[in-house]
Amino acid sequence: MQKKFLSLLVFLVLSQFCFSQKSVILRVKADEQEDTLGVNVVNEITKVAYAAIREGKVQLWDSPKKEVAISFNSLKQIEKSSGLNFIDQQLIYIYDVWNYEKKKLKSVTQGFLFSSKLENGDAVVFGYVEYETLKNTIATSSPLINANGDCYLNLNNYLNKKKYNYQILQFDDKVINNITDSKLLKDDFIGLNDFNVDPNSKDSVESKYIEWTLSASEKLTGTKAQASRDFINALSTYFHENLEVLYNLSGKNAEEILQNGTWEISSVSFAEIWKKSVTGIKSNPLWMSVSIDSVVIDSIYMDNLVNWDFTINDQNWLDYIQQKNFLYLIVKVNSDVIPIEKSIKYQKGLLSHKWNNLINFVELY
Repeated sequence: MQKKFLSLLVFLVLSQFCFSQKSVILRVKADEQEDTLGVNVVNEITKVAYAAIREGKVQLWDSPKKEVAISFNSLKQIEKSSGLNFIDQQLIYIYDVWNYEKKKLKSVTQGFLFSSKLENGDAVVFGYVEYETLKNTIATSSPLINANGDCYLNLNNYLNKKKYNYQILQFDDKVINNITDSKLLKDDFIGLNDFNVDPNSKDSVESKYIEWTLSASEKLTGTKAQASRDFINALSTYFHENLEVLYNLSGKNAEEILQNGTWEISSVSFAEIWKKSVTGIKSNPLWMSVSIDSVVIDSIYMDNLVNWDFTINDQNWLDYIQQKNFLYLIVKVNSDVIPIEKSIKYQKGLLSHKWNNLINFVELY
């Protein structure tokens, strides 16, 4: 055991002096991806790759050597004969090239090998997909991002920054066959460095996609509840004084709404991007949804909203919304739909806790 450790140590020391470019194979398991990462790259890469193969956007190969092309029909046969579904696999192998020069750590993803195991332990290889052919599809995909994640990071960001848990299986010509040696290799070559750092990047800003709805029930008391009702009253007045705006927004529902002169706004919801930096939290509205007598008006986007001119207690309505001195319920954070009973906890977490650990905060609060 000691001889084996010394052998690896010598390999690491020698490699450190000639580490210009190394081919690396990473083993990435779905059940080892923590909630704090925001995205499970195994599930999302598998989903994107399967759809791209099915639609003929990328070629599936037998191996990284790309000797035999596998059609989607052939892939279905592999699934049928093995009893395994490509989309359900819990393990992928990521092929990378790492470069460490002038104290800058860079990586370039080469491709993905999709493989599973039968109950008897036999491997079933579905095939290999080149990253370059999948890159644009990955960039435009909409991964499931939990409440801990950053809504502006796509899968390419996760791959480039190595924002996933992995074990190194091979480093250049050296096979790394256990977790301890993999960790030693990470500590030696990566250390506290980050992959693919942009020297021109500004201070880090975290972003969340947030949906919330006003809490304006007459049963609610307090100044914040009244502030919610003040907004709805001001919006109602604006619509009454600008019926053409309401008519244009309502579309096919306009006649149903306007034939009743005593209509009332029953709910108001917003979708926003919240950004957190060292200076605080800022929200940017994306769209607003309004229900009138339970008839939902289609989402009203910012290019229309910026033209609205009304105030609440002498304050511009957009400023009023951004300050959020009223009662509201968080109903969605990124891809996660938030149960009503957890809404206040998420609100507290967003305002006071680490954004990459919201889920844990809510569970322990």
